Amino acid sequence: MSLHEQSTLFDLLPIGAYRSNPDGKIVRINAALLRLNGYASEAECFSDARVIGADSYVEPGRRQQFVDLLEALGQVTDFVSETYRLKTGERIWVREHAHLVRDPQGRTLYIEGTVEDITQERTATLSLQHSETLLRNLLETIPDRVWLKDLDGIHLACNSAFAAHLGATTAQVIGTDDAHWVGVDVAQGFVDADRLVLQMGKTLHFEGPMPSPVSDDPSVFEVIKTPMRDREGNTIGVLGMARDIQERKNAETLLRDTTEQLELAIMGADLGRWDHDLTIEKGYYLDERSCSMLGRDPSDCNIGRAWGHLIHPDDLPGTLDAMRAHLSGIAPAYEAEYRARHSDGHWVWMGNRGKVVQFSQQGQPLRMVGTLMDISRRKRVEGELLATQAELQATLNALPDLVFEFNNEGRYRAIHSHDGQDLIQPGNRQIDRLISEVLPHEAADICMAALQEAREVGRSSGKQYSLELERGKQWFELSVVRKPTLVGEEERLIAIARNITKRKLAEQAIERLAFHDTLTGLPNRRMLGDRMETALAASQRHQKHGAVLFLDLDKFKHLNDNFGHDIGDLMLQEVAQRLLQCIRAVDTVARLGGDEFVVLIQNLSIDAADARLHAATVGHKILSSLNEPYRLQEHTHTITPSIGATLFLGHSVTAPDLLKQADLAMYEAKAQGRNTICFHTK
Repeated sequence: MSLHEQSTLFDLLPIGAYRSNPDGKIVRINAALLRLNGYASEAECFSDARVIGADSYVEPGRRQQFVDLLEALGQVTDFVSETYRLKTGERIWVREHAHLVRDPQGRTLYIEGTVEDITQERTATLSLQHSETLLRNLLETIPDRVWLKDLDGIHLACNSAFAAHLGATTAQVIGTDDAHWVGVDVAQGFVDADRLVLQMGKTLHFEGPMPSPVSDDPSVFEVIKTPMRDREGNTIGVLGMARDIQERKNAETLLRDTTEQLELAIMGADLGRWDHDLTIEKGYYLDERSCSMLGRDPSDCNIGRAWGHLIHPDDLPGTLDAMRAHLSGIAPAYEAEYRARHSDGHWVWMGNRGKVVQFSQQGQPLRMVGTLMDISRRKRVEGELLATQAELQATLNALPDLVFEFNNEGRYRAIHSHDGQDLIQPGNRQIDRLISEVLPHEAADICMAALQEAREVGRSSGKQYSLELERGKQWFELSVVRKPTLVGEEERLIAIARNITKRKLAEQAIERLAFHDTLTGLPNRRMLGDRMETALAASQRHQKHGAVLFLDLDKFKHLNDNFGHDIGDLMLQEVAQRLLQCIRAVDTVARLGGDEFVVLIQNLSIDAADARLHAATVGHKILSSLNEPYRLQEHTHTITPSIGATLFLGHSVTAPDLLKQADLAMYEAKAQGRNTICFHTK
């Protein structure tokens, strides 16, 4: 190869190259290294007051490490460092190779080396690590059982909840099929469901039991299965999520979360040289390294031939356009990125750069030389990063829960909401604000307590808070996990807020059914018993009398028989309301059943006579009120009560005995002609 050709190849290298004196002073530098350091030409570079061999490393002592290695070994390879661009001072990451050139006596003549800007690769790697960390965090934060199977039904990934369901660890689950854990017969049902999902190509929902080899849990699960696709749209497996919905079946509880786990890898770049004789049809020559990139025998590359047929059809037009632009003088160099077919059939991403080095007397290009770089690793990293981000975003979009990212002081850093209905204000207005600036005081304190717990022990769960939103009061349950961070990165906490309003309402409804009469809304026999026990204890403590009034409506059966149960129910509801108007707030009106009511009066006088007088007054007030006519469905009705009364002081008598005494007194009132009150006498 001529000196001119070597010089041209030196200038055309896509990475920086230099030659320096033994003392580090640069004597030769190529265009790529000039661009890397922010210079347009050698003249500009060498006229700069900054010395080209000066220490440009960010890390102190890094240059000395480089010099020590070079002196000890005679060469340095894959020396990765953070440096400054000489002209601008911008911080970048580079990979260096260098070796000493010695004379026959072993004295150093000069140093040759290359400098490659790997900032983009480094940034992509860190970004991938960040995405993977967030994804793993979400996976372990989600309480649902999550798994990923390939097309053959083999588990590729799962979270701890799914592994625990099988009585195993995630490592033990990965690589196994369902039959390994639950037997062939049960597993066949899972296989059939997976096959249906793959055939239909869409997400399907199932409900039913989820067998476990370590538990006989009869809970019902909601199972969501969806086909997983790569970035080209090819189906690669089935993602499954299972949520225990037994509580929701009983009390309308919602539980959901999802996640997925992916692993990414980054491959390195490669370099090669080519020579193109433009005067013949098949004058394209490759060196051994270029041949290796394409899996070709070097003997095939040493003879002139056309290689255009190896370029991917989708990339060929752009590649030819770049070549024409250079040959016509529009572009100073030929630069292209394209896919080339490897000998084993797969596609290799190539970065191609070249330049015309020989012209005819008429100015026609005769010869080009250039370099090839295997950029598959970079392309793969870029593609996988986009795929990971897309898959992560799809996972987040599938979540009905709120997902937050906070710093340690409780400041919002990121927010994901399915539809925004559960946010107290739009998410973009919450970013960079403190929890205390967004949520009401009580809710903010609960959330900050959960964040503090997660900071101290790694996670927090089960804390609940409520918010008044446009659609009414909503209840949320919070799960928080501490997020692993890179060195120097701000510490973060991932929080998932689940809307549990339906569960809360169901619990309240169940409690009301247990302690209240469904027709009148009054306390039932069970609640009355509790309040009587409380009243007896208070009477014992304060030595004050109380009274129990037992009411039965006279001839109520006659009303039902003649006018129907609808009228009877309306009458009972009206009687209940009138009774409530006759008592104090501390007293109780309860319905025992049918047309029987009980009035519990507390905190009367220490003196029995005064207490009896007070109770009698209340009884006569009730008689007067209930004797008033009732307007029911455009008709007027009347009814009267018979009332039995008894006094109590402390625990001298039990609650059931008190009711019996009042009941007996009520029958005495009926015997006396009804519509009156009688006191129990011992």
